Amino acid sequence: MRISKLLFIVASVALFVQCDSPHFYQNQVATGNNWSKNAPAKFEFEVKDTVGKYDFYLLTRNSNEYPYSNLYLFTEFTNPKGEVFTDTLQYYLAFQDGEWVGKGNSLKELYLMYRENLSIKDTGTYKLSVWHGMRDENLQGIEDISLIVDKK
Repeated sequence: MRISKLLFIVASVALFVQCDSPHFYQNQVATGNNWSKNAPAKFEFEVKDTVGKYDFYLLTRNSNEYPYSNLYLFTEFTNPKGEVFTDTLQYYLAFQDGEWVGKGNSLKELYLMYRENLSIKDTGTYKLSVWHGMRDENLQGIEDISLIVDKK
């Protein structure tokens, strides 16, 4: 009798607890601390509602093995119509004195603004490919990169 009451209470509480991410979309791609210049991080998400605007963030996590203070990224953003928009981005991961920007101990986590207040005009599948634009063929110290999309 007590077990069935306990199960009922747990099930009831589970129905009211929200387990969803607070973001419209979020996905992480591991680079294995050895990000190849020829291996883009790929993200894909579905938009069903074109009302509202969106903010896009790239979240990087780097270790102390990262040899530079900045990070160049190349992006290709593809809309459902197949139109491709390319960008070259530069982000600073360290201050001039060498101290890392971001939070964390062994890994520094840094949110990077990619697009702000973007109006989505078409429903369908959107794709984003991101690869590093540094001189190294295999970039050490970047553990992973995430795309976070927030709907306003």
